[in-house]
Amino acid sequence: MNIIRNDFKAAAPVSYGLGHLGDRCRADLSIIRNEEICGDGYRRICSPDGIQIEASCEAGIMYALLDIADAAECGMPVGNAEVKPLLKNRGIKFNIPLDARVPSYTDAGDSAWKNIENMWSFTFWEEFLDRMALNKYNVLTLWTESLFPALVRVPEYPLACVEDVMVSNAPVKATTRGMKMYSPDMAERLYTVRKMTMEDKVSFWNDVMQMAADRCISVYFFTWNVFVYGTEGNPYGITDDMYNPVTRDFFYHGVKAIMDAYPMLKGIGITAGENMAHTGGSELNNDPNYRMEDIDFTLNTYGTAVRDYLAEHPGRDFRIIHRMQMARYRDIVNAFTPLGINTQISFKYSQAHMYSSARPQFIRSVLEEKDPDSRFWLTVRNDDFYMMRWGNPDFAREYLSNMPLDSLEGYYFGSDGLTWGYDYTSRDKSFTPLYIDKMWYMFRIWGQLSYNINLSDDYFISQIKARFSLSDEEAGKVFACWKEASCIVPEFTCIHWHNFDFQWYPEGCCMRNNDTDKILFADIREFMTCPSMTHTNYESVPECADRLSVGAGTGKISALDMLSSIRSHADKTAKYLEELSALKGRNPELDRTMNDLRCMSELGKYYSAKGRAALDLLVYQKTGDPSRKEEALALLKDASEYWMSYSARIYAAYKPQVLPRLGAKIDVTDFDDLTLADIRIAQEL
Repeated sequence: MNIIRNDFKAAAPVSYGLGHLGDRCRADLSIIRNEEICGDGYRRICSPDGIQIEASCEAGIMYALLDIADAAECGMPVGNAEVKPLLKNRGIKFNIPLDARVPSYTDAGDSAWKNIENMWSFTFWEEFLDRMALNKYNVLTLWTESLFPALVRVPEYPLACVEDVMVSNAPVKATTRGMKMYSPDMAERLYTVRKMTMEDKVSFWNDVMQMAADRCISVYFFTWNVFVYGTEGNPYGITDDMYNPVTRDFFYHGVKAIMDAYPMLKGIGITAGENMAHTGGSELNNDPNYRMEDIDFTLNTYGTAVRDYLAEHPGRDFRIIHRMQMARYRDIVNAFTPLGINTQISFKYSQAHMYSSARPQFIRSVLEEKDPDSRFWLTVRNDDFYMMRWGNPDFAREYLSNMPLDSLEGYYFGSDGLTWGYDYTSRDKSFTPLYIDKMWYMFRIWGQLSYNINLSDDYFISQIKARFSLSDEEAGKVFACWKEASCIVPEFTCIHWHNFDFQWYPEGCCMRNNDTDKILFADIREFMTCPSMTHTNYESVPECADRLSVGAGTGKISALDMLSSIRSHADKTAKYLEELSALKGRNPELDRTMNDLRCMSELGKYYSAKGRAALDLLVYQKTGDPSRKEEALALLKDASEYWMSYSARIYAAYKPQVLPRLGAKIDVTDFDDLTLADIRIAQEL
């Protein structure tokens, strides 16, 4: 490779792209600045004389170089191209378990505790940021409940911080609102996993942010309110009381200290909840129980601190992202606009379940209310797949295309129920991959398509082919099989809906009851009463039973048709797996992937059979037709067999783990007998 011209010679991201390209390209390269190219897009012109790349910024050049390298690695041709990014900002939501004393929302689970030390490893972040860049994510949001004590020494409150990195051998037993994440018994059982002064910590995160910047990734800190973990025993009187003037002053000076300590930090994301003055139990975005005092707190701590710091440092590019969780759009805008700082709004787009409808409607009322020039960030929550590997480009294309693109600043997707560090769930103790590497296909789908929505299925087939060293035909079948399996959970969640992660965990068919702090298996009665997804045209099982009983239409997408579709996806997955059986043993990662797809198929058969049984039982109750009850009992017997097959496969592949939003260790084999109990319950109805 000979570089004829390089208009970005000093740009670290361009050097990163060239380094990744290496000797994969033998053509002469010309790297040209073209201010007419949109955002971080690029133009590629190929000729017998070489390849010319044009972009207006270093990110565009880096992505163009990475695409050439990717094509060469996958054996795809490199031709002329012009790419305009679908979304300006494409991000990851990462709840970071920094320390037992300074938790994030995910820290009440095994994945967080096993990853605390990893959060302070350059090796981890280099791997993680590499995969972000290769998949064209350009925003990393790092979420922690108590923002300051583990990340900065606030000059006005020098003792309100924690040095070193510590974990505890006492378990966390937290609430779903983030309280009780660090308790006295945990404090008694602390031990150190890494010696670090506060100066070491600040230096570490500045180096991480530099690594990110070298890959065109902006870093944000996000937090919930009001939490003061890490300040226990402070001599200043800091508490979690939002009305405490000392607490307010600590937060005000903490924001300024964070901005001063981290000059590359792009912004802070804030929440008017979860531990504030209001006592409403709802977590809905337009929670009627919240009070304006909550926004008064975020305004007069974070908001005024950013305003005052920027007045002292006018060249700083910095923004606040204020989440609509437990707050209203108009109240946030009215409060923050007079500050004159860059404040943007974030909305939880699909609540906790992005793998449901590709056209969620929760945001529609906000879009009607918003100011014409207001730009939103979308929080996109994946609390559906913690174990099994999802992969369906068609769903992602539809989901991304249906976003309110004209009103978007960007999106970030992630989980509150799992820490996306290294994955320790495999029964094979030697296999502890980076979570986003284990889920490489899912992350590639969302990152690449949110940058270039026009990528074809052939692109993703080529990725599968290269990853597993397959033939064209084999890769095409794996692609089709993966797509079929990945339709199952989204379709079922459309007709079996709960807003929040703790209310519905589809891989486990279970939920947490906050009132009793118990894990409940979603039994046949739950299936007979559960509503469909809010603000959509999907019919629930109860609605379908009403329709079938009286013969009147609902005008909605039939729940019975959806259950039949789920079964069809499960059967097609099984058929593809049979055709691909000769691949077993060729590649360990492919074997693990195919096992996940087999698990999805069995789960789909289970959900389809149990959903149809619930429908039959409801019709029986309404009409007295005994054949409906007989059919329901037969379906529940089949469903139990499907569940047994599913749970045995999951147990053989994955260790049961404590999931933070469920507050307990989830072992799917614990529910085996409960699938048989469903039959007895049905007999008594």
